Amino acid sequence: MPIRDIEKERAIFAYEKVDEAITNQGIKQSEYKSYCKKIPSLIQTNGLSATFAFIFSKNNTTYTLIYDQVNEWLKKRYSIESNEELIERLIKLDSIKYKKVTIEVLSLFSWLRRFAEGRISKDS
Repeated sequence: MPIRDIEKERAIFAYEKVDEAITNQGIKQSEYKSYCKKIPSLIQTNGLSATFAFIFSKNNTTYTLIYDQVNEWLKKRYSIESNEELIERLIKLDSIKYKKVTIEVLSLFSWLRRFAEGRISKDS
């Protein structure tokens, strides 16, 4: 699939997921926006698996939503049928696939961050 089409798919998916966060009554919008900004730097500093292990360990509805959204995207992007936890799949990846998935998740977050910044006001 051409890169432009993948970017378009990511953008559409991210827009829908930010919309989902905005309309979800259990989510603090300002938290969602903040986490979408923070998670890419956590990935770059600590690695993808460590970051998602951290997110997985949190008992927080906003982190859970983001975890589920990323899981949904990766399942869609790589046609994964498994019901395995995202974190379990991540820690089992070989290094080449791990790097590829890391780049994919960071690319998704660039869209999530843009839409969260544009659609969620400061006082939300």
